[in-house]
Amino acid sequence: MSIKKRDSKLPDYALVERQEMMIGCGQGDETLNRPQIGVVSSWGEINPASIHLDKVVQMVKAGVWAAGGTPREFVISSICTSMAGHDNYHLPHRDLTAGYIETVAMTNLFDAMVFLPVCDDVIPAHLMAAARLDIPAITVTGGYMQLNRFKGRRIDPLDVAARHYQAFKAGDLTEVEFGEVKDKGCPGTGACPVMGTANTMAALAEALGMTLPGNASVPGADSRLQRMAFQAGQQIMHLLLHGLKPSRILTPAAFDNAIRVLMAIGGSTNGVLHLQAIAAELDLEIKPERFNELSRSTPFICDVYPSGSGGHFMADLDEAGGITGVMKVLQPLLDLETLTVTGHPLKRNLETAGVANADVIHSLETPLEKEGGLIFLTGNLAPNGALIKKAAVPPSMQQHTGPAVIFTDEESACRALIEYQLPPGSVVVIRYVGPKGDPGMRLLQRFLWQLSAKGLQDRIALITDGRFSGTNKGCAVGHIGPEAAEGGPLAIVADGDQIEIDITNAQINLLIPDSDFKKRLAAWTPPTPKVKKGFLAIYSKMAKSAMAWDFYWVRSYAVEM
Repeated sequence: MSIKKRDSKLPDYALVERQEMMIGCGQGDETLNRPQIGVVSSWGEINPASIHLDKVVQMVKAGVWAAGGTPREFVISSICTSMAGHDNYHLPHRDLTAGYIETVAMTNLFDAMVFLPVCDDVIPAHLMAAARLDIPAITVTGGYMQLNRFKGRRIDPLDVAARHYQAFKAGDLTEVEFGEVKDKGCPGTGACPVMGTANTMAALAEALGMTLPGNASVPGADSRLQRMAFQAGQQIMHLLLHGLKPSRILTPAAFDNAIRVLMAIGGSTNGVLHLQAIAAELDLEIKPERFNELSRSTPFICDVYPSGSGGHFMADLDEAGGITGVMKVLQPLLDLETLTVTGHPLKRNLETAGVANADVIHSLETPLEKEGGLIFLTGNLAPNGALIKKAAVPPSMQQHTGPAVIFTDEESACRALIEYQLPPGSVVVIRYVGPKGDPGMRLLQRFLWQLSAKGLQDRIALITDGRFSGTNKGCAVGHIGPEAAEGGPLAIVADGDQIEIDITNAQINLLIPDSDFKKRLAAWTPPTPKVKKGFLAIYSKMAKSAMAWDFYWVRSYAVEM
């Protein structure tokens, strides 16, 4: 394979120095003369989703060796949004990870890259880095965990704390029974097994053309993932040979395809801000209006929890045909000429795709809903827009008006819910939790999990300038912009104010007289920053509203490749 290596541009003395250091890593003349392939893994011993990636990365490296390259592995571990740590670090971790990958790749002059991400904010971080570096690249997403059973029913790991623990405390489960549920609840080896943010982003990576076909629906413990990893290691050498870079794959048409897939699968609201961030690395702008436009012409067809009503999980989607099956159904709506990491256009990849279960992947003629699963709302409460996953909203809450109950953190809202202090019909407001205000825009997932566990998702709404987990369901409006910390109207809502959420007409409004609205805005003063030092303090100063197309804490431009 005749490929011009990047280090050939170095001066003689620098090349000698570089090769000397690589000899110190155990490389010899043969490996030094091969293309150098960076293999970045999100493996670590800190969460169950990534615990298997050390084995997957070995298969990638074997594929690279077999195809004539020299793989060089480095790791930046994923973090898990379900582990109840300081959750406001998750979105900043995305941008930190992208910057770290950029730094290691640039200082090592890799000829090409293989990315192995898993989990919510990690997959977009790797895609952002791929777009930013713009050298030949391929992604292998790490799959999802399979499910254990209790008394014949599958255990969703996200239900153990929110539902089964509450049942134990209420006396509906014995200590022994709850111990069994807790013991079986999280099998590990992959992301949560629902259409949350992690699997949404895996689906979008595939829809964008950055993974091999079928990757998104393969379980983490399945040998298919290891075989696909070996194939990806081989394929990166073909991409390098032909000079196929991410900028030729991640085109405006590819992003349109990904948006349609996002709408069709009822994916996570986080998919919106992540797609915008990936596009921004290529100086592409995806405005909220584009999401609404494509949502109106893309039916919701994928019945996978938390969207839909069939109670299906990712394994059911895999059996039904996976994301390639979803895209096969969407074929009339997609740009089939977009290039992918297979080296072929999308239409070639879909030739053998099909649907094996129409209860999981519906047809265009019999969709779950005629329009997509996400929509932006506007109104006097969200002048810059707000986002709702309408596919997860109960029918009775599609149009809802109720009194505001104000909180400035999720923990207080959860206590009020547990202590039955939230009357039915309430609109819970959790504010000052946006990118600047929190800082970090944490996921407000636990309130909605507990709301669902109590069976109140069709009686209480939630609105916020924060964001949600893709696993959440209910009438939950997030990403409200401008955020409260920047003086957005959410900051002036008072307890008892009537708030209107009208999904049918894409509106969210504070129902008070205009004169009162203006007086409250004029009287508002900014709160004292919550964090004054460390990484989050830097993030708070540089972050923009979630409704801004270039929202992330730093723009880094790689030097000429």
